[in-house]
Amino acid sequence: MRVLILVVLSVFTGSAIGCNAPPPAAAPARTTHTLTIRVTEDGFQPSELKLKKGEPTTLAITRATENTCITAIDIPDEGVKELELPLNKAVTVTLTPKKVGVEKFHCSAMGMGDGRLVIGD
Repeated sequence: MRVLILVVLSVFTGSAIGCNAPPPAAAPARTTHTLTIRVTEDGFQPSELKLKKGEPTTLAITRATENTCITAIDIPDEGVKELELPLNKAVTVTLTPKKVGVEKFHCSAMGMGDGRLVIGD
């Protein structure tokens, strides 16, 4: 009988297991920032971009000329291969670099263009 009374009291006072525990904290939202790259007759503009390790970053790439071999690009360290770049239309790819260092990107056809992603902490 005493056990029953204690159980009933604990339910009504909110001290049952887990009742006073705060709700779990929501995971912080990961924001993605966007960097813009133009493909011109001179190659990638800019040709070097700075990113942070573990931070999602969207590259918005627009081919602005027909006078280039850069009609598709590769970013080998990020697993991007033959990303088609239609004329005057932005194409996006979101990356989350996993290591600090320099990652190269270039045209898919001949490996030209020499773009660099500089990844920092």
